[in-house]
Amino acid sequence: MRRVLSAGAVLLLVMGVVACAGDQGAETASPGPETSASGLQKNFPDLEYLQTIPVAYATAKDNPEVLENIACYCPCMLYGHRALADCHRSQHSAACQVCLDEAVMAGEVIAERGGVDDPVAIANEVKSRYRATIIRNTLQTSDLPGLRTDGGRAYLAACSSCHQPPHPAMYTSEGWRQSLARMEGYMAQNELIDIDDAVWNQAVDYIRETAGQFPASSGEQYRASLASAVEYLVDNEGEAASYPTNADPILGPEWFERMVNAYRLAREIPVDRLAAVQLEDPNPACSNLLACLNGGAIVSEAAVEAVEALAAELNLTDPN
Repeated sequence: MRRVLSAGAVLLLVMGVVACAGDQGAETASPGPETSASGLQKNFPDLEYLQTIPVAYATAKDNPEVLENIACYCPCMLYGHRALADCHRSQHSAACQVCLDEAVMAGEVIAERGGVDDPVAIANEVKSRYRATIIRNTLQTSDLPGLRTDGGRAYLAACSSCHQPPHPAMYTSEGWRQSLARMEGYMAQNELIDIDDAVWNQAVDYIRETAGQFPASSGEQYRASLASAVEYLVDNEGEAASYPTNADPILGPEWFERMVNAYRLAREIPVDRLAAVQLEDPNPACSNLLACLNGGAIVSEAAVEAVEALAAELNLTDPN
């Protein structure tokens, strides 16, 4: 027997905590070329990270039929996204390393195949590669017990079908029993995810047994982290009722190319000049241009315009 899980059910019930929703741009920040006498410093997002943003949006814009068939592995699915295409209907993906990585990988697979001959096959290949990366990274970095046992490998295989493998501490053993029982109620609703019955049972046994090895405080911590990620989406992109849906267009790469170019130019502008520019921006972190650029990958049009004006004043051109 093969169990067929609903992607939405899996994500809503056992979604693991994933770095997304704006954290990645800040975490990959690298210092600028100088620090001023007053201690001001450029801590811009890494340029390599920034350059993937227009690439991902170009792939989404040109190949929506592919991204419509790929589940997003970040918590935005808890917020109402159905697939990776939805992540590119707003600036959400630009602040999420997970969304970017999946879209860039989709573009690579499309290029390898010489075009979109079969959207579903391409989506399945992206999922297979991304899952393999998740499993490999988890095996290398996680301190969960018994990951290399049959049960641990079943857990990684079953629980990476459409999201990061959830930490067993998310629930108690009894809590997992109830959650997984609810999940089984959604089985056979659609055929997005196939999990062998024996693998599923091994995964269930592993996650329930391992859950009992963690204190209740660990579960509270993981659940709070997940709630925080969803709260970030609400605060920065609006309530779910007004959030982009499949009725909204996928954004093109043009704005993001301009934003990346502004970051390149800002690297050539003295740090004190950036700090001296005051911005009228609703974001309290953007009191001045330097603070705004240091705040993360996504900046307002006012910030981009300010960089462009300074660059023109200093006769700077794009260093690339």
